[in-house]
Amino acid sequence: MKRIPVFSALALAFSLGMAATPAQAEEPPRFHDIRLADIPRIEAEPDVAWADEHYDTSGEPSPLPDVERSRPAVDWSGLPRPHLTNEKGNAAVVRIRNLYHPDNHQANQWLRYLQSDDASPIAMACGPDTGEPRGVDTYLLEVSRPEGPRYTVVEVWLDGKTCKGLALRRYQTAVQPLAGGLAYAYRTHCASCSPAQSETLHVVIPTAMSSSATGGFRYWTYLMEHLELPLGPGTSGSLRARIEEGSIRSWNRVVPRPLPVADVELRIETSFAAGEDEPTIVLATRAVNILPL
Repeated sequence: MKRIPVFSALALAFSLGMAATPAQAEEPPRFHDIRLADIPRIEAEPDVAWADEHYDTSGEPSPLPDVERSRPAVDWSGLPRPHLTNEKGNAAVVRIRNLYHPDNHQANQWLRYLQSDDASPIAMACGPDTGEPRGVDTYLLEVSRPEGPRYTVVEVWLDGKTCKGLALRRYQTAVQPLAGGLAYAYRTHCASCSPAQSETLHVVIPTAMSSSATGGFRYWTYLMEHLELPLGPGTSGSLRARIEEGSIRSWNRVVPRPLPVADVELRIETSFAAGEDEPTIVLATRAVNILPL
């Protein structure tokens, strides 16, 4: 594989960024080895194509596409609620989508918390004051399991009052720790997507003060965020995140072994050029303001 051009470009970007930063306690970038085969890969469907429209006052909001209405009906009313904790625990995120703007991050309602068990976060979206049926998606990151870290994604159309609805998407996957647990990664393969969109790298990280990714965000919260990078043929991608020490302190309640408390810059570059057998992934981190644990 042709690693040198990507590696050199990333090293140059770090050196330029460091030259423009005022002198402070910091370290040079650390490059981490990543083997594509070590990153778990699962099958996944295309994302739900939520309808994002303005409805008149007499209209009935219906952002769920017709093609999704034949999905299996599910009753979640018997699910136990997760046990929330202020100690170490599993990280959970719940998004309750806005009826009028379901894909607008700021318009949606968000829950993020730590739980001491592996109960489904879906139960947190059920209750007498939940309003009309709408899209709900939940994410549970369990990285301290004895069997190994895993990530569960569930997306539903939910009537919160009855806790019943339609199961739209669901998968559970092992995840690979990167940079000592600063990030957790997995890959999805979409058989019905175009070649360029058929492979995606998913990266879950602690809340970043600033972040961006070529494939965009699945979500961002004040606990963790989920970013995506392309891995399909003919694609390239870039992820950049500046994670503050406060986020690392919170993340240390999630990961099995605490990370050094510092502001951290995370960079990931992906590319899959013609003539290569598989994508190339390059990861580098740089810590500043290093503090004792």
